[in-house]
Amino acid sequence: MPLPPSASGSPRIFPVAAAAFLIVAPFPSSAGWRVFFLLVALAALAWRSWRWRAPTGLGQVPRAFAVTAIAWSLLCVASLLWSVDPGYTLQELRRELLYCALAFAVFFAGTRTDAELALWLRLVIAGALVAGACQWLRVILPNAQWAKSISIGPGPFSTHVAMVVPILAIAAWPAPHGLGWRPWASIAACAALLVMGLAGESRILWIALIAAALVAFVLFAASRPKAPRSRAIAARIFVAGVALLVVLMALSTEYKLRFYPGAGGSTREMLALDERPIIWKLAFENAAHEPVLGHGYGRDIAGAEMRQGLQDASATPYNHGHSVLLDTALQLGLVGTTLFLAMMGCLASALLAARRTAAGMPLAIAGLAMMTGYALKNVTDDFYFRPNSLVFWAIAGMLLGRAARARVER
Repeated sequence: MPLPPSASGSPRIFPVAAAAFLIVAPFPSSAGWRVFFLLVALAALAWRSWRWRAPTGLGQVPRAFAVTAIAWSLLCVASLLWSVDPGYTLQELRRELLYCALAFAVFFAGTRTDAELALWLRLVIAGALVAGACQWLRVILPNAQWAKSISIGPGPFSTHVAMVVPILAIAAWPAPHGLGWRPWASIAACAALLVMGLAGESRILWIALIAAALVAFVLFAASRPKAPRSRAIAARIFVAGVALLVVLMALSTEYKLRFYPGAGGSTREMLALDERPIIWKLAFENAAHEPVLGHGYGRDIAGAEMRQGLQDASATPYNHGHSVLLDTALQLGLVGTTLFLAMMGCLASALLAARRTAAGMPLAIAGLAMMTGYALKNVTDDFYFRPNSLVFWAIAGMLLGRAARARVER
């Protein structure tokens, strides 16, 4: 990151701390390191702003998104007043709300140029490949404790892949606004991430990626109204990609046959054995007890009731509702669900508005595709939770941060 001439000899703490954060962020076991690097990066930004009078740029955060995000945050904090477990809510306010807000702020303020964005994205992709290798070791060596300890788990990892694959749109985009990777490099990176995604053993991952690919294709086609050749090439790539993702989804079904050995290979029998409908029904019933403001902030706030109800139904005990919308309703009721959807809608709108500049077009394509994949992946489970949420808000911060500077540069 460029510094004022008078600071050229000082340690460049911010880029080192931010880079380290992106590498360790996907791993649940790195909670202490995540927080340490995040706070160091924040302190370095604050020092730069104070010592060299360099504006952080946080005033350029899109207003509608800022307002809804602040409203959501205030509601989460206010829920301490009616939380059924204030201690747990206070803990989650720090671990989820505060740290995610800091991740967004650090990468929004720290992504001013295309070069900085390129560095962060390369690290995100590299981190996903490392996490994928660890996840494959867990699949290959299921009984090895050390393999389990270095993996992030199939659910969180497949969600991580759903977020990272769409940013390859920026990697394939021509420089200077994209990374300018050659076609073979982009294809190789995508193939590697998809192979890693198989270790997540998730069928919904491929549906999420198909939806993300559709969003990316539509936005790209709309950006090239006078370039039929590039649109035709993109259409062929989209069709081939969807076909590949369908095949990968079929391969992932093998995991479900192992998970539901009594299904005998029948999709209908596997669906009948799936416990999600039971979990969703119980979560809905618990949410209906406090329909307006919920039980208090924290994904597992109704964990005791969920576990007991699932045990009574002879199902696997879970602490949450296995769906981000149901979990939001459980925590903060109708008011919180409305604010959450408004915040995410304003984030999507801000990314869509980035299309107005040449530098912002790849950001809009990658960002909206990422949001689509992340949202679909969380419909049938809730990985809007550390460390996935930290990575999501860090990527959102860097995309919006670069888009904000692109508007000023225009």
